[in-house]
Amino acid sequence: MMWRVISGAVMLLVMATVALAQAPTDFMVRHTHYFVICNDADTAPTISVQSRGVYTYPDALKLRVIDDQSEVRMQRVVALGGSLEQQIPGPAAPLYLVIAEPGMNGVIFGCDRPWGIMASGSYGLGSSGKVPPLHLYVPPECESFTIKAQATSPGEGLRLVVQQPDGAEALVMDGEFDAAEEHKVEVPAPARGEVWALTLSDPQTADARLDDIQLWVDGYLAPLLWPSQEWAEVEGPKVWLRQKAVLDQQ
Repeated sequence: MMWRVISGAVMLLVMATVALAQAPTDFMVRHTHYFVICNDADTAPTISVQSRGVYTYPDALKLRVIDDQSEVRMQRVVALGGSLEQQIPGPAAPLYLVIAEPGMNGVIFGCDRPWGIMASGSYGLGSSGKVPPLHLYVPPECESFTIKAQATSPGEGLRLVVQQPDGAEALVMDGEFDAAEEHKVEVPAPARGEVWALTLSDPQTADARLDDIQLWVDGYLAPLLWPSQEWAEVEGPKVWLRQKAVLDQQ
């Protein structure tokens, strides 16, 4: 039940008819990524983006922001190496989808409201370099989900530890992952409707470093990875209800 990034995310938004918050999120993702912003305030959020170059790729960063009524609120192009901090135009909306397209380069995203990054679609979570702890809300209806990882460049890999809410390790993936590797994670009944943690670090079983990793989450859930556990706890259930309505109509 892969959450189709463009059609599924926009459908989610159609069905929907808090200086920047400092969760530990200063990490770069490469290629096209989709961010969901949750807003309970009566003002529009302020977002920040940084365009980061990789090797000698010339691509600028294309940015688009869509509200919960599928209205495009903002479109910008940020020059390679540049940055932007701006309040989203228009009245406050409860939910926004931010589409960041840096081409072969990267983007660092931030916002003054809770947000999560989609680990689905063509690139999943396409991180480049170190990644902070991330959090996944696993809804009560989810009995299992899958994690897939890939690192196609030589000398690059990861160690992924997926932890249940009580700290127990549910999955450990460690290696270079030149080919994509997928594992099923069973969700015990007491751990449903709770927030799980994902920690990424350098692999221990291979002479490789954590870099250019692609990570996908799939299952009867919303594959949003939150940089804050509190955001996952508070906003995760709300986003899941919207996503569930979409999945149940398919």
